[in-house]
Amino acid sequence: MRCAAPRPVETVRHVVIHRDPFAYCAHPHLARLTDGTWLLVFNRSVRRRFILHPPQDPHFYNVTMRSEDEGRTWTVPEVAPGYDWHGVECAGLTTLRSGSVLLHQWRFRWHPLAAARQRADARDLVFPENLAAGLAASRELDAPRDIGASSDAMLPWARGNGGTFVHRSRDGGRTWAETHEIETRPYSGGYGPRGAVELASGQLLLPLSDVPEYRRIFAVRSVDGGQRWTAPAPVAAEEGCWFEEPAPLVLPSGRILVLLRENHTRELHQVESTDDGQTWSPPRPTGIAGYPAHLTLLPDGRILCVYGHRRPDYAIHAVVSQDEGRRWEIWDTRVVRGGLPNGDLGYPTSTVTTAGVVFTVYYCQDGTGVTGIEATTYWI
Repeated sequence: MRCAAPRPVETVRHVVIHRDPFAYCAHPHLARLTDGTWLLVFNRSVRRRFILHPPQDPHFYNVTMRSEDEGRTWTVPEVAPGYDWHGVECAGLTTLRSGSVLLHQWRFRWHPLAAARQRADARDLVFPENLAAGLAASRELDAPRDIGASSDAMLPWARGNGGTFVHRSRDGGRTWAETHEIETRPYSGGYGPRGAVELASGQLLLPLSDVPEYRRIFAVRSVDGGQRWTAPAPVAAEEGCWFEEPAPLVLPSGRILVLLRENHTRELHQVESTDDGQTWSPPRPTGIAGYPAHLTLLPDGRILCVYGHRRPDYAIHAVVSQDEGRRWEIWDTRVVRGGLPNGDLGYPTSTVTTAGVVFTVYYCQDGTGVTGIEATTYWI
């Protein structure tokens, strides 16, 4: 049974990692590299009088920051893999046992509006009126009242389909020397804001959702460190459910646990595999009301799940499981960060410091309306 009010964690400190009054920064993912360095990736676009997320805005880049001292100080943000890679969705990072790190991203194709209307494939593009209609119907964002009548002025571009790419770095995410495309057909595309898992065999398993449909989950795998990827194989699909943003974790037993965002119920679901991702259990609800998730294996064997709570009290929440995700202790939900001003928040991602303290990064608005990347350290 869920308790009436989630209780606060024992907070150690709260920090602002990156704040830019001229930019909109959101959707972080944090990875610990083999040398102990922390690498953070998040989305950055221009700040507007109304909020757009990556499916509506060609100005989004993925940018990275590094910390050599477990989050006390950070380098300045740098675009990854380069300035040609704009109009992207949220990115995910994967640390390989070899020491390399992968960054995967979905990139839409974008076109200036006048040119788009003259293209031979114009019927396959998403134009401002369609983008505006989706924005007005969104449960995530507040659209201006006049966006329908002024869509061409507010959103002067058209969106095409795109591709899924993996970039490899051999110097800890400072540079990205290799790029490989992942073939996602017959799915519409492949998007995921969390990394792949590296199996005991050395294979990589990367679960993705079918952008821009955002309804089904599939997985691709690589046996050569991310250069080549197999054809996609189904992971989760169910009539009436809209699954996206999978969060995977390999457990000490070898089981693979994946939590899924579900956009109808706004409740996290999960699937599991006991054969290295060849087959999957049917999706089942977890009872966790929020999205999307990130999973961390704690030193004592518990699994920590952090997620955004986009209803009053607007907050970042955490729950744990002591039995490899078979049950989640939702009756003991913790508030990592509460009292946030609105639902423009979330995508928390965690690691554990050498002192055993949890460090959770997320995005949120501050009191002046600037959306940036912040973090809380706490005991759980």
